[in-house]
Amino acid sequence: MDRRDFVLSLTATTFLSFSYKAHAQTTKPPVAKQVDAVDARLGYTLRDPYRWMENPKDPDWEPWMRAQGDYARRALDALPDHDALLRRIGELTGDLPLASRLQRTGNATFLEFRPSGASVAKLYVIERPGAEKKLLVDPESAKDASGAHMSLDWWRASDDGTLVAYGMSPAGSEESVARIMRVADGTHFPEAIDRARFASPQWLPDGSGFFYTRGREGAVRGAADYLLNTVSWLHRLGTDPKQDVRIAGGGDTVDGYTLLPIDFPFVVVTPGSDIALLLPFGGVRRENPLFAAPLAEVMTGKPRWQAVARMEDRATSFALRGRDVYVVSEKDAPLGRILRTSATAPDLARATVVVPEAKTPIETSDAGLVATRDGVYFARQNGGPMTLHRITPGGQVTDIPMPFDAGIYALFGSTDQDGVDVRMSGWVEPAGLYRYRPGGRLVDTGLSPRPTFSTTPYESMRLIATARDGTKVPVSIIAKKGLKRVGSAPALGQCYSSYGISAAPYFSPRSIAFLERGGVLFEVHARGGGEFGSPWWRAGQKANKPNTWRDFIDGCEAVVKAGWTSPKRLTIMGTSAGGIAVGNALVERPDLFAGAIDNVGWTNTSRAGVEQNSAPNFPEFGDPSNEAEYRGLVAMDAYQKVKDGTHYPAVLAMTGMTDPRVAPWHPAKMAARLQHASTGGPVLLRVDFDAGHGLGSTRQQTDAQWADVFAFVLAQGRA
Repeated sequence: MDRRDFVLSLTATTFLSFSYKAHAQTTKPPVAKQVDAVDARLGYTLRDPYRWMENPKDPDWEPWMRAQGDYARRALDALPDHDALLRRIGELTGDLPLASRLQRTGNATFLEFRPSGASVAKLYVIERPGAEKKLLVDPESAKDASGAHMSLDWWRASDDGTLVAYGMSPAGSEESVARIMRVADGTHFPEAIDRARFASPQWLPDGSGFFYTRGREGAVRGAADYLLNTVSWLHRLGTDPKQDVRIAGGGDTVDGYTLLPIDFPFVVVTPGSDIALLLPFGGVRRENPLFAAPLAEVMTGKPRWQAVARMEDRATSFALRGRDVYVVSEKDAPLGRILRTSATAPDLARATVVVPEAKTPIETSDAGLVATRDGVYFARQNGGPMTLHRITPGGQVTDIPMPFDAGIYALFGSTDQDGVDVRMSGWVEPAGLYRYRPGGRLVDTGLSPRPTFSTTPYESMRLIATARDGTKVPVSIIAKKGLKRVGSAPALGQCYSSYGISAAPYFSPRSIAFLERGGVLFEVHARGGGEFGSPWWRAGQKANKPNTWRDFIDGCEAVVKAGWTSPKRLTIMGTSAGGIAVGNALVERPDLFAGAIDNVGWTNTSRAGVEQNSAPNFPEFGDPSNEAEYRGLVAMDAYQKVKDGTHYPAVLAMTGMTDPRVAPWHPAKMAARLQHASTGGPVLLRVDFDAGHGLGSTRQQTDAQWADVFAFVLAQGRA
């Protein structure tokens, strides 16, 4: 947008703001029916008048959601700046090519890449250095039976680069169907493997097949046990999947450990190694056991697994290099240390300490250990910004200079290749793919082209907030350079802080549309994330979860006190597990905010156990069958804390009807309860019937969502 367009958008604000308010005052959202339902347990009496929404077959469910979606759409379209924001965001993303994942095999490079103008990412191969990209998988050319858009969920090329296994799903559902392609001519093997949501294929050295993980047969989508008891299989190319060799699954006992129903049994192999590893990944569990066996034995389906790490070892990441296994262990080292042991005779008690515990934690959520021909790479976290390091084959540790304060979002490497590829971004540095070779430095590969827009008008700052218990909580802020701190800027503050996942530096091109209008963006690095390692995570887990939203509140107050914004111009937002933070901040301090955005948020936590993604989340938030943990789930339930007759700020709840991770009834119930209870701002429920949790959304869907978000924030900030 040029200066003239920007000025015109400001002069139109008064009229459009009036239109928005008029819409909210003269029309009312569709009223949800109320049906008596009560949970009485452990002294709690939890009334739940909208529990009927948990039944997708209720005849009122879809009509009510469609009516809510239509109501929200009219209100959002009437917001000041909405159309201009949508156009501007489209300009920022439409011409911007974006690479997200890569794999190097021999001379070939496989690249997940969204070209200029495309809606979704596609899979390409660059067959040799300097060659043009060759399109392999194009989700835009495929539609499912309903006509819904398709998305590429995952893929993996064979070691020699001649074959690639990939999964696609419709409408952001993540319900992948696996196919196998011959790279040379683009033809497919006949089999199509469903229930492959978390397949994670691992190819045999000769490319004759691969290990993968598959949902159990007969599992009912949406049921509470849908994701339980998944099974690891070995598939041979060209054969019926019914003939696959079973490797491991729930109930199996391997070297004293019995796989739990929540365990996803991933088999891991690497080029040049005759060892296979078994990782029973416990849903969102941060610490997991690890086992090793000869690859030849595993291929028979009757391996004799040996424990490399047990649960008490608190292993959070690993890498296999030849017959050496590198393990990040937090046992007696809460910030992590890296141990090396033999895969054929593993013994962590006598393992070599390759990297001792240091003052900054080893990052394990986004960037775990990656083994390459020239060593093992890992990252450290430092309250947001991260650093990169290499362990040489001889065991020396070298620090790799970073080109800017960065978040590292993936490390790509292989034991038959030297060097590592790094996907990283800064707070005002767009994401890119960088490559490091031993003896060199991190260099932009150009595989994710630089944008044409400039980020030089913006800057990032760090503010340290003091939480109510004295804990120092970092807050990262992005704004225009020279912005006056007089409390007049509209602001959007976010918080996630769950699973030990760090809110590392990241810059989205879409944010420019908000920043250039004088908006302020900030992230509160609350306890529950991984910015300061496992102690920071545990301080916001289960019974300690209140620290997360109270850090969020205290961080927002610090931003206001510093003059960046004011309560009447501040909107907060939480996504997915961040629904706990935003929901509880909203109900505890409605006076502090002008608006709140609940994006596919988990807000009705006391109902953990009744949706398909519940059980895998028990290790993080609590198991409702455990009395103490159930109390914690009730304590973090924002929906149950909404009080009638309270002046809540304006609320925008957002969901996708195919969401497999947070059931749509969470935002729906929260919106219905607030619409009934609040005497304050409007409550909107934005519904996308062709989207899920956001992972498979098209560029246009994401553009439209952020146009709604920024328009909503600006409208509250100018009210």
